[in-house]
Amino acid sequence: MTQQKHLKRLVRARMEKTGESYATARRHVIRTAPTRPADPATRWHFPGNVPATTALRVLLAHAGVRDPHTGEPFSEPMLFGIAGGIGIGVFSFFYEKANHASFFVAGRHEWQDDLGYLQHACERFGLKPMVRESSGTKPAEKHLREALATGPCVAWVDMAHLPHRAMPATHSGGGYHVVVVYKADETNATIGDLTDQPIEIPLTNLSEARARIKKQKNRVLSVTGPAKTPNLQTLIRSGLDACVKKLKSPSMKVARGNFQLDALKTWADRLHGSKDKERWERVFARGANLWRGLTGMHHWIEYYGTGGGLCRPLFADFFTEAAAVMKDPQLSALANQYADLGRQWTELADAALPDGVPMFREAKALIARKAELLVSEGPAAADEIRGVWDRGGELERQAADSFPLSDSQCADLRASLKARVLALHQGEIATLAAVADAMS
Repeated sequence: MTQQKHLKRLVRARMEKTGESYATARRHVIRTAPTRPADPATRWHFPGNVPATTALRVLLAHAGVRDPHTGEPFSEPMLFGIAGGIGIGVFSFFYEKANHASFFVAGRHEWQDDLGYLQHACERFGLKPMVRESSGTKPAEKHLREALATGPCVAWVDMAHLPHRAMPATHSGGGYHVVVVYKADETNATIGDLTDQPIEIPLTNLSEARARIKKQKNRVLSVTGPAKTPNLQTLIRSGLDACVKKLKSPSMKVARGNFQLDALKTWADRLHGSKDKERWERVFARGANLWRGLTGMHHWIEYYGTGGGLCRPLFADFFTEAAAVMKDPQLSALANQYADLGRQWTELADAALPDGVPMFREAKALIARKAELLVSEGPAAADEIRGVWDRGGELERQAADSFPLSDSQCADLRASLKARVLALHQGEIATLAAVADAMS
């Protein structure tokens, strides 16, 4: 608890000093935060920003893999880049019969496939990822204990069934997520979920969360194989090659265009002035649907496992570290470019909920508060987190009955957001080309 309060104070102090968002301030603070829990089982717990990258960091640290440049476990930014860096995913969902629309944007490499992401990253380090799957509860528990016999493991869960997240039941079945499991007895399990410290939850809740999404098959992943001293330059190049390849030529068979940077151009066009069937004027009409679209933009860009700025600032931190390793000024320039893109993404998220509108300002504060409570307070904050969810639902209902902007103001807001997304599209295309050039 002392460590939790210490990190919380540091994040708050940085926010007050710099004016940064919560996500941005925390990303900077935890990058250098000391973390060595007394329990040997959780020795390599790390607070984190990106769930799968943080899980990878724990697995590698426990396996004895060290950054040859520092002699310490790899930082999250360095692993983020080695694992493939950034990606993109842009989706709108509209259920006309129910008149319910939602928006989603993702920014991590292979964001739709945590299994592939972790397997590919482990293989770059010469470690063999062992995956155990089962459709039954008893075999699933047996697999978990087998994996824990050699150290921490990664478990696939529905986050809506993790009690410390206190999510509404309506989210059940859609909370695709991974956590680290450190140990389990007959009653409780100790996990890491980006939190400042490991947390304990009932084993029954973990089992329920693992079983809820059937296609994930109660999956757990652990690593075997001797630790190796990696060739850091090779790892950096491999990660960047994978990043460029996936963004330029996604392997998806369905909705391939949603995984390319040109998806940003499509999104921008639909935001305002389009005749497309999926135009925002139609799908995200003034009312509850537009409310969900705007709050979704803010949430997914800043708080959903991105570290702020849709992962771009974290990628910038990677390039800063990589430039020092490879003594390459091109990589330093890329760090600056991705830092700038990260700022633009954060500004887009901020602009989606203008502070001048009281309902938007409150929604933005609620999203930030929920994120802070989750990582800094753990299970003790479950009731307060539940209250935040409830208040968010009340605001959505208010927006359905009396949206805080007129039709013309909604049009102006969409037009301004369109201009920002178009600028981001151009910047992302140019910067990815610079990455490809640096690696050639």
